[in-house]
Amino acid sequence: MKGIYDRLKAYGKSDFYPFHMPGHKRNFKCGPLSELYRLDITEIDGFDDLHHPVSIIKEAQERAARLYHSEHTYFLIDGSTAGILTAISAASGRGRKLILARNCHKAVYHAAFLNHLELCYVYPELLKGHGIAGEIRAQDIENQIKAVLSEEEGKEPKELICGVVITSPTYDGISSDVQEIADMVHRYDLPLIVDQAHGAHFGFHPAFPENAVAQGADAVIHSVHKTLPAPTQTALLHINGDLIGRNEVEKYLHIYQSSSPSYVLMAGIDESIAFVKKRGYEGLDKVVKFRRKLEDTAAALKNLKLCPGTEPGKALIYDQSGRMSGQELMERLEKKYHLQMEMASGAYVTAILTMADQKAGIRRLRKALCELDQFIEKLPFRERTQEVIFRAQKRLPMWQAYEAAYDEVDIYSATGRIAAEFVGLYPPGIPLLVPGEVIPKEILDMKSIVKKYEKMKVVTPQK
Repeated sequence: MKGIYDRLKAYGKSDFYPFHMPGHKRNFKCGPLSELYRLDITEIDGFDDLHHPVSIIKEAQERAARLYHSEHTYFLIDGSTAGILTAISAASGRGRKLILARNCHKAVYHAAFLNHLELCYVYPELLKGHGIAGEIRAQDIENQIKAVLSEEEGKEPKELICGVVITSPTYDGISSDVQEIADMVHRYDLPLIVDQAHGAHFGFHPAFPENAVAQGADAVIHSVHKTLPAPTQTALLHINGDLIGRNEVEKYLHIYQSSSPSYVLMAGIDESIAFVKKRGYEGLDKVVKFRRKLEDTAAALKNLKLCPGTEPGKALIYDQSGRMSGQELMERLEKKYHLQMEMASGAYVTAILTMADQKAGIRRLRKALCELDQFIEKLPFRERTQEVIFRAQKRLPMWQAYEAAYDEVDIYSATGRIAAEFVGLYPPGIPLLVPGEVIPKEILDMKSIVKKYEKMKVVTPQK
């Protein structure tokens, strides 16, 4: 069966002249991006409508659903953010409580803000010695559910709690036991929403975790562009069971997604699904082999090591001697070796491995790590940078603080005041502070935050 790309390609070669959008009119003389215009159309006859699919888009979404064994799958051309906003909005009722992992992406908090949800946090454990968040445990979620129920005895869980949201895998590649969490949450008749943006490749090779759809989650969001061969901003939303209604899901998709969806992006999603179906195991087997090459290299080095416990596609590289920070490591890899990492934290850099990686790239990284390890040997020892860890105190509901009048003050004057904005770094897009939380003095020990936020928005005190 021909996919969206095949239909676009054939139409681009036809003699149809466009008296419709987009304004480039598929004219190849419109600039350096004109080659893309051949495939870039709007919702013309025969090419379906993302918001009311009945033909080629419907068929493409069904192909994706079959691949992931999902009951219903929707294409997202506004990224995983649109899927997260949709899933939470569809599950919520204004003013109810949302139980979430504290290390969720900012889009989860934005959905809570839009729906005036009260946030009840579950904190991941920290992996000792590495300063990264570990898994979320089912027992910790259940403890939070019981705590909410104890506040208003006699009420059903679904009267108080709209759902549970976790991120698995995390940005660092740490997975939680989604199956155990789903089974527990369903005993309370609550939906489980899993932000699996970084796990679109899960479930297709035994070296990787199973995907959250197969593990019983009610809503799963996959960013196909993060780990599959697909263009930026492409993602999927899977809906299973009846705890989150399809009518509500589709209503909010109409709200959060563009009314002019890109056919180039939809074709990219469709082609990535075809790629995984045909070559997924082979491609992921290559990732596993590349990961082992990096592990073998790191094992022979004195200083640079790989953080254990991550899924094979995430390589967290750190200097165990503490003489080179994550930011310094990233800068050297970029400037001297022209190797661009995904992210740098205080102690490590993150390299993402996918099915599209090539031997030459992995070889260059291994060579660079060997040379950098020798360079680190010549550096003087220094006190190892300690990760700054805190749990901010909540003073106001998030939505109330985010809508409140605010003052903009010097960061050094902001401590002890109530945050009126989200505070964090991107990547990874996880808020360190949420509106309504008291800004702790520990924030001043985070150099990257002090550099980014010379001024902070704080709630204006009521007179």
